[in-house]
Amino acid sequence: MSARAPPPPTMPESDWAVRRIRKELKLLWLDPPAFCRPGPAPVTDPFHWEVVIDGPDGSPYSGGTFPVDVAIPKKYPMKPIKLTFKTKVYHPNIGPEGRMALDIFGEWWSPAITISTALLSVVSVLYDPVLDLPVRRDAALQYRHERGLFEQKARRWTRRYASAPVASFCPAAPGKELLEEAATSGAVARRRSCGAGKWRFFAARLLAI
Repeated sequence: MSARAPPPPTMPESDWAVRRIRKELKLLWLDPPAFCRPGPAPVTDPFHWEVVIDGPDGSPYSGGTFPVDVAIPKKYPMKPIKLTFKTKVYHPNIGPEGRMALDIFGEWWSPAITISTALLSVVSVLYDPVLDLPVRRDAALQYRHERGLFEQKARRWTRRYASAPVASFCPAAPGKELLEEAATSGAVARRRSCGAGKWRFFAARLLAI
């Protein structure tokens, strides 16, 4: 009786995570979420890098530039990412140390959530804070009962701590296969966020080759 063949080697969790993160990064910079763009330095560690959120129009954070630290666990996507603002932000869901505290980064995390959708959630919360479980109770109470004073303070903090411009390090143009994937999904044509115009220019040129 012949010996049973050994099972094929399995890929370590961290390798799976790196593959997914790299794919997400390419799509992220090809089709950035609204008001998001690459950080000031190239990504050298897939598990730790930086993104910039430009304060969304119509919010007290408009005109501000917010570098955000992105920390990704080795067991991603089974474990949630961590987003930390590197400047002070007066907001009910952003702690004194800059940590973004939302349920999707805890018990409501799902492997289906991508880095891009997580960033979109953050931008959405800058417009409309989640007041059920605030990390800054003082800001939440003021937002609920004295909205005008809250917005004045949020704007004042934005001018004081987030007025310095931050230039993005733009990655090289993505490959044709990735551009076709994004174009087929309608993503390239759909976005009107910061930086998307440049990627649409690359897409139009490369897809025409």
